[in-house]
Amino acid sequence: MARPGALLSLLYSLSSNLIILVCTFSSIFLHFARADSIFYASSDYSAGSYGAGPYQTFFSSNATPVALNFVQPLNKSVGSLSSGYLFTSPRGTSTQTPGAYMFDNDGHLVWDASSVYGETLVFQVETFQGEPHIVVWSGDLLGSGVGSGYINLVNSKYELVAKFTTNLTGITGDTYADFHEGRITTNNTALMTAYYTREANLSAYGGPETGYLFDSVLQELNITSGEPLFTWYASDHVDPSECYNSIGTGGESADSPWDYFHINSIEKTDDGNYLISSRHCFTIYFLDGTTGEIIWRMGGANSSFAMGDGANYSWQHHPRWVTKNDTYATMTVFDNAGEYGEYDETYSRGLYLGINFTGMSVELLQDFTSPNYTVSESQGSVQRQPNGNFLAGYVCDIYHWVDQVFVRSHSA
Repeated sequence: MARPGALLSLLYSLSSNLIILVCTFSSIFLHFARADSIFYASSDYSAGSYGAGPYQTFFSSNATPVALNFVQPLNKSVGSLSSGYLFTSPRGTSTQTPGAYMFDNDGHLVWDASSVYGETLVFQVETFQGEPHIVVWSGDLLGSGVGSGYINLVNSKYELVAKFTTNLTGITGDTYADFHEGRITTNNTALMTAYYTREANLSAYGGPETGYLFDSVLQELNITSGEPLFTWYASDHVDPSECYNSIGTGGESADSPWDYFHINSIEKTDDGNYLISSRHCFTIYFLDGTTGEIIWRMGGANSSFAMGDGANYSWQHHPRWVTKNDTYATMTVFDNAGEYGEYDETYSRGLYLGINFTGMSVELLQDFTSPNYTVSESQGSVQRQPNGNFLAGYVCDIYHWVDQVFVRSHSA
């Protein structure tokens, strides 16, 4: 079955175990593979009767994407949902085929990118040279919880138009783009995260004098030439004492460097500055786009802001500006509130925050939780949609807030 795609705009960007992106693509004919494995408020699904990672099968495709369990059918949400498609990249031991998949709002498969790009965490739409393009990361997923690979830029005909990575060389050789973030700026440049191994004296933090850091890197790159335009290293600006990931046995060798900072998102503002998130420092940083100096910190041990009731977060992901001027801004952030074996709260939340730059304070405007009040130990996201709804992704026994409908998958 074929349907004409509509020329629509980017709605959402995310990196997570099972990520949901509501976005749209340019005017093309999209072929839909239909399956019967769409569930609506299925108690058997919730009880695990279909296995730990329910999946769909098709006559017209070899794809086996996750089967989704909607709290309520789409026909009960008509008029309330944002338009567009869901971009997901499920992965984990319970996932039948980890990789990138595009769905419609009914949960039916639109495009299987897994057969081309394999397992990924970046799968989203960005604007490049005035046209919507898909950005998808491909490469090796390392045991340390980071990636080493490339960003692929795909046009509306699903053609690869560019493939690029970070321009970094260190003691372990070339360092390639990590899977946590891949963005295209309004100047058609690329933003990427990377994890760079360097020698460091870690004795002040309980580690070896001759030790090794897994330094978090932000790099902006000229896509055409591969020239690095801006490179920022966390260790040049943030002391490990600000952060909460204890060194343990890390830092002993170049094969097991200490990941004290853990960068997991980047957004560049129109004024040329950068918003980044440090999962291990519980802090969102705003950086000067010329010098790299920290303009302010939000959250964590040395916050520049007074954090209002319910506005704090820990182990967070995916901060994104919603509105911003010189005196006030709104932002979405996913508050994981925990990681493997360490819970600061009993459940994770999507946060909608108001930021007062005059009074240097942050207030909670709204929060969002999954139906089972789970802690997303790894990854997650939240974004405000153009129609005012919010879309949040949760990981573990996974729930996804899809505008005003929850979608659940057991893939972890």
